[in-house]
Formats: sequence, structure tokens, C-alpha cells
Amino acid sequence: MDNQYWVQAAPFRALAGRLIELSGLPWPILASYAGVQPAVLQHLLYGRDGRTSGRIPSDCARRLLELDESQLVRLGRVHRGVAR
Repeated sequence: MDNQYWVQAAPFRALAGRLIELSGLPWPILASYAGVQPAVLQHLLYGRDGRTSGRIPSDCARRLLELDESQLVRLGRVHRGVAR
């Protein structure tokens, strides 16, 4: 695949980790909400065969950037059964 379809993974790994920490959502729920294949987010966060990913598909990166933190926090509260 051409490099124009890939972006550096590190900033998006940090973003995904922050969104998970902020919202309290498990990564599969975050992947679903973002419209990213769970395997992509799993490999981004945890690597594969002991190696972290150096790149991520640009469409997945864009979807992570489009997430709204406040909506994720609310979704996390609902997911945990906590009222406001």
C-alpha cells in the first residue's frame, strides 16, 4: 500500500490511550464508537508479536481525531451505569 494511506502511529496511540483513560471505556467499545476495526485499535495500543505498530491507516487516524471527548465521557458513564 502506498505511504500516503498511512500516518505515524505514536500520536494516535497516545490519543487512544488518553480517550480510554478519560472515558473509562474498554478499547473494543472505543473502536466501535470510532468506527475503527477492533484489530486496528488493539494492534495500535498493544502491538503485535511484542512490537508496537509504527503506522496506522489514515482513515482510522481521522476517525480517532473526530471523536468528541465529552461524548465519550458520557458514554463511559452510561457504560459503567453511573448517572451524570
